[in-house]
Amino acid sequence: MFRDYLYEFRSDHSVFLKKILFLVFISISVMSCLTPKKLDKWVDQHYQELEQPQKNNNKVITNNYLVVKSNVPSSGDRYSNSQKVSSYFLPLLFYYKFDFRLSSTINPKISVDNFTRTVLSYSNKKGLKQKLNGRTVELSLDSIPYVVDSDDKGYFIWVILFGFGQEAISVQPQTRNMVVSYKIADNGALIKSGIITVPDVSKPVYLKEFHSRKKMTWGSLEKRDENIAAGSRAVIDQLITKL
Repeated sequence: MFRDYLYEFRSDHSVFLKKILFLVFISISVMSCLTPKKLDKWVDQHYQELEQPQKNNNKVITNNYLVVKSNVPSSGDRYSNSQKVSSYFLPLLFYYKFDFRLSSTINPKISVDNFTRTVLSYSNKKGLKQKLNGRTVELSLDSIPYVVDSDDKGYFIWVILFGFGQEAISVQPQTRNMVVSYKIADNGALIKSGIITVPDVSKPVYLKEFHSRKKMTWGSLEKRDENIAAGSRAVIDQLITKL
């Protein structure tokens, strides 16, 4: 009888452990389901209406008073290149902690084109040509934000067959200031040069309840593009103060 009871206890205990391990396995599978390939596909879908990026990113855009160059290195003809940068998991019997992170390098050409379009249109709006009074300006884009991380981290605590915990899914931009060198010339002679730095104001975007991770990613990319456009306008505003 005692042996039967012991066997029954061990059997129940084994079933319990199997259920716990199964739940842990399911949770890990759900949490880590975002792959670099899927993330790149989301970025492609967001930018699919844009012109396909080209390998040569350092072309010169000019009009009769403003020249825009880029020294930001190109990353080929893809919209993004994502890769897994960390995968942390601490499994215990009743507690586990995790942190899955993907890093995406958004093709710098997208930001460079954004910068160029904004600078040219905003310069006309602000009357830069009239303020130059016959002089010319050369802008060289040396640095711009283009790397973002997709993060999924949190913890879970299991109590018998029930669990509770916290999970934070977010897009974390890697801070990189916009840096632009400028040269002001009069009849071809350099009269002034310097560097304009616009701080990166990008902030993390967190997944809200009942929202999809794909739409959160798209929203973060839209905000990123808006920040780059705003930074580009700030470059022209600062440039005008230096004339």
